[in-house]
Amino acid sequence: MSFFHFSLPSATSPEHILSEFKPTCVVGLVGHSRSDPSSMAAIINSSLPGAQFVLTKSTSEIQCFFDGDKGILYMYVGRHDDINKLKNLQQLFESQNSHLIHHQELTKLKHEEIKTWLWLFSVCHFIVVLHPSQSFDVEYIRLFRTTQQLLHHFAPKIKELYPETELLATARLYRPRLLFVFQSNSASMHLPPKKGRQGFNQQCKRLGLEMETQIFHIFRKCRLLPKQNSRGTHQDLAHLPPPNELREPFVLFLDGKGRPSTESPSFKHVDTALYYISQLSATAPPYTQDVKEDTMTLGSFLKRNVKNLRSQAVQDKGDGFQFLPLGEWYSAAIQLYQFYCHEENQGNFSKLGPAKIVTQLDPEGQYSENRCQKAYPVASAAYMDSLPAHYTHATHQRQLQHALHILRTRAKGPAFSTYAAKLKEDCEAIWADGRKGCESISLTGNACVLPFHDSTRVHSNRLRMRSACSCGRSISYRSDPFTLESANHEFYMSLSDKCCSTLPQHRLFGRNQLSWMICNIGPASSYQTTVGIEQPGFLLGSQYLLPWDLPPDEAWAPEPKNAWRGKRSVRCYVGYEYECSKGHRFYCTAGGVPVKGSPANMVKENSGGNNVLSDMVLYTTCPSHTNKPLLGQLMRIVVCSPEQVSLSVCLNVSYRNILISLTAPDNVQIPGGKMTVIRLPYVYCDENDNPLPFDIEAYLCKGALIPMRSNRRRNDKK
Repeated sequence: MSFFHFSLPSATSPEHILSEFKPTCVVGLVGHSRSDPSSMAAIINSSLPGAQFVLTKSTSEIQCFFDGDKGILYMYVGRHDDINKLKNLQQLFESQNSHLIHHQELTKLKHEEIKTWLWLFSVCHFIVVLHPSQSFDVEYIRLFRTTQQLLHHFAPKIKELYPETELLATARLYRPRLLFVFQSNSASMHLPPKKGRQGFNQQCKRLGLEMETQIFHIFRKCRLLPKQNSRGTHQDLAHLPPPNELREPFVLFLDGKGRPSTESPSFKHVDTALYYISQLSATAPPYTQDVKEDTMTLGSFLKRNVKNLRSQAVQDKGDGFQFLPLGEWYSAAIQLYQFYCHEENQGNFSKLGPAKIVTQLDPEGQYSENRCQKAYPVASAAYMDSLPAHYTHATHQRQLQHALHILRTRAKGPAFSTYAAKLKEDCEAIWADGRKGCESISLTGNACVLPFHDSTRVHSNRLRMRSACSCGRSISYRSDPFTLESANHEFYMSLSDKCCSTLPQHRLFGRNQLSWMICNIGPASSYQTTVGIEQPGFLLGSQYLLPWDLPPDEAWAPEPKNAWRGKRSVRCYVGYEYECSKGHRFYCTAGGVPVKGSPANMVKENSGGNNVLSDMVLYTTCPSHTNKPLLGQLMRIVVCSPEQVSLSVCLNVSYRNILISLTAPDNVQIPGGKMTVIRLPYVYCDENDNPLPFDIEAYLCKGALIPMRSNRRRNDKK
């Protein structure tokens, strides 16, 4: 017996193949199994003496078995949805936990499979489709149509690449005939025949004829067959005889062990009473199904069709019936294999294949592609929504995440990652194309709105806030500061020439980065308790200073409550003034509670002393009635003291664990008999001049004002 095995692609020398000159019929076997991974290969091996087909992991590896005695070359290749390959994909998914990787690997298998099909439909006389069940898988229709379209597409390219190969003048060697083999799902069930042994073969034949009729009409409806009354040409995908033609059958039914089966929806309930009775009766002999030895098996089914084709080739020399010697066939077939399947020519498939044809292999990917294409413009518009002309990286990232969220809610499937990457790339390009904004942040936390620029240009965010001058007698708009000098010095100096510099006494303290000022705005007698401070911006009822009663002795040190009751006290007035970004001004008591007073209802006695002896918060909520509460900041301390009382100013600010001393190392003296305004910094900084954020936990330490006996008053007594 003369036979041998080889595989494609093969690294071995093909001398033994090229030396074969016997006319050869080429049969391609394609199929998969869903229960036992090796069952389909085992059925083929049991039907073809000498065959040793095994299960492989690749859909592009082709196993070949040449039967020299019969002059038949059998080629077997598995499918992408074989149970063994699906198990490998499941393991890959469990290890990677990625639907995208799972889909990419499955798509790769499908692409390998379609390339193998293109080659098989170019070099085979017969293509046998092996089904693991007894119903026709309509997925083959999609595969056949894609194969047909790609064969037409690649035909001109093949003719151009191999003009000297006469056998490839039509871009393929043969137009194959299709055969279909179906396998029962219930291999262990042996149903009795309808009419004994004679009815068995009749039911098999009837079932095959019904399936042939269905397959033929499906192929005709899907335009996979030539027009009616036409023999077809090489342009057609394959040959399939009409059901009423006298010929060998092209459909075979087998059970799970490769034997003929009559199990079908039409026949599986026929005459089963004897079978179940035999199972229930202990004395009855077991019922068995007898099969004639001459019943058609897979091997005899293939050989009879090959014999029939050869007899037709003697009578008809038409297209598709030539039988080449194995060596000559191999020389032409290997060129087509290198074109379709060889790794070096992957571009032939990926670049030349039309996208609308290739995507038919991946309906999930095509659905995902369509969804992403519709969602992408919406996501891109979401990125551009409400964007200024120039914006920072933080704004870019926020808009990008919003756009990705829109894309994620609308786009589905494996194409999402590709479109998400494209969206990121396009948004980055939009931002980098002259729309990058300056990354500098103002001291109040607002970004510069100017295009990206160097340090020679002044930052701006076009935000303006109302703020009073150092003495508080005038209010003006100020720009959002980006430096400590502009926050604490430049603005107040710009108003000083018009207002504060006209005062008889004003003193500036500290560095430009953290400057503060003391102004005398008049005599202490100018303050009227029934009117309050007559300056612009004060909220109604919050313009009153609080009384601060000092004990009559010369110690001026704080004493226990009621320790000097009945004695004549010295009254001063003090106010801790807060200001918000809208220019609203108001005095507060300890704890940041706004003052609410009127001429008819004056504030409580010595409430100002409680403020001096308490920590005053730097920031509190403005009591103005606005939709969005504003933050008021402690900006001024106003004090009125009689001539006999001078004050020592000791300003210490606590920012969590940072203590900032404005008056160190020596305190500043304020003479008595004056109405004095102490203007505090707008922005504070640490010892390294790093601006500190607005923090509601920051406060001005108690003891900011220390009363002292005026030297002038003591000299008068002497």
